[in-house]
Amino acid sequence: MIKTNDRERLILKLVVEDFIDSVFPISSRTLCKNHDLGLSPATVRNVMMDLEEKGLLAQPHVSAGRIPTDSGYRLYVDDLMSVDPLSRSERRNVLEKLKKVSLDIDQILERASKILGEISNQLGIVLLPRFYEGLFEKLELVPINSSRTLLVVNIQSGLVKTIMLELDFEISRDTLEATSRILNERLHGLLLSEIKDSIDDRLKNVNQGHPNLIQYFQSSAEEVFDFEDWEDYYFGGTRNILRQPEFTPVSQFDNLMELLENKHNMIQFLEHTSTKRPLRISIGRENDEPKMNSCSVVSSDYQIGNVRGVVGIIGPTRMDYGRMVSIVKYMSHAITNTVTN
Repeated sequence: MIKTNDRERLILKLVVEDFIDSVFPISSRTLCKNHDLGLSPATVRNVMMDLEEKGLLAQPHVSAGRIPTDSGYRLYVDDLMSVDPLSRSERRNVLEKLKKVSLDIDQILERASKILGEISNQLGIVLLPRFYEGLFEKLELVPINSSRTLLVVNIQSGLVKTIMLELDFEISRDTLEATSRILNERLHGLLLSEIKDSIDDRLKNVNQGHPNLIQYFQSSAEEVFDFEDWEDYYFGGTRNILRQPEFTPVSQFDNLMELLENKHNMIQFLEHTSTKRPLRISIGRENDEPKMNSCSVVSSDYQIGNVRGVVGIIGPTRMDYGRMVSIVKYMSHAITNTVTN
């Protein structure tokens, strides 16, 4: 932890907030003009030089003012930032927009990413729930034709996924129903990961349903109940990112878009930022992904039943962290509330 005194902390806070507002490096004269500090520009300049020596501010050009470093933003976020909740009208607007879409969870989450982008003026992103963490509710086997059966897997949180099974044997509707009934009796309430690990033991001595289909579930459990590849995300607000001066070099924007288009890498990145903390902020080079070294991410988990997803905002390190925190925290609550109710 970098040691700072009260005066240094005050100056750092003002530099960060003025830089966020103005985009331009902040000089000592600008600080004295914008704030009633009771200090001379020379005194403020000396404090800023001390902050620069401590790695909290940087001077992009010899004759320019100072801008915060990643470490400066980190100290600001951890100790100096104030977080005001969204206004009542903003909260109402978010809920109304979410509730206007259908009851389909995917559509609600897609809409949430667009709303995040709109109200943050950054990039909003929503990682779909981790389906593989869900508790198994029931499965349905729906005959399509003599060799194809639709498997519908229901998770207790209300999530539903479907898989088309290609069977090399014929099976009647009554036998399908008997098979799904015994499978539901043996597997209800288990985590999908538990089912994969213990399905052989749980389906021992089953004398109901179609034996070939029971055997199919035993031998193919790793495939049938493996939903990690179902992970996906929605994002909205790419136009907002383009308006940010930090993304004027097209290469910076291209880096972010390239990451967004690489689903596997983006999901890994979002999962990596997810910890047991209710809200996370990763700043610049704190991000392990090199393409995100000029960006910050504010994210939080949302809950649907017993499964979790991630909601977040991505933008340049020069972002209004306090407002982003308020938006992400409320959107997490709004998604959970909308889907649950």
